[in-house]
Amino acid sequence: MARPEKEAAVAELTAKLKESYGAIVTDYRGLPVKALSDLRRQLRAAGAEYRVVKNTLMLRAAREVGIEQMGEVLNGPTAVVFTNEDPATPTKAILTFARQSGLPQIRAAVLGGKLYPAERVQELATLPSRDIMIAWAIGAVQGPVAGLVMALQGIIGALPATLQALAQKQESTAA
Repeated sequence: MARPEKEAAVAELTAKLKESYGAIVTDYRGLPVKALSDLRRQLRAAGAEYRVVKNTLMLRAAREVGIEQMGEVLNGPTAVVFTNEDPATPTKAILTFARQSGLPQIRAAVLGGKLYPAERVQELATLPSRDIMIAWAIGAVQGPVAGLVMALQGIIGALPATLQALAQKQESTAA
């Protein structure tokens, strides 16, 4: 690969690392071409892209975005899953595929500019999707507020009846 082509490839990988919500580094060694195509199709459906990368170019891109430890996981044939959406969905897809076929092997994941080992990637797959977690957070905040609104509505709703009873009591006391 000529130098300008390498620089362009590093720039593209750097942009992918910066723009993506997450990246999963895998070893695709032994994965047949048909299985690789199936995996790419499944990951595309999950909102991710599966790319075979050169280790040296990926390492240079990782260093440019400040992930120095990436060199520890870049050895042998390497492919990376890039996702601009919720990383849990592609992680579940790749782990399901790996359970069925035994490949690819996950080496690490990059989330929020930090490198996590393969064991942590397993934990990521057990998390609910980002949308569900946001809904839970909104529900947790909304619950007490809704309770307060209901209590205030009860007080406001009872106010006219209380005022009417007070007025009748004053009329009966005055008469």
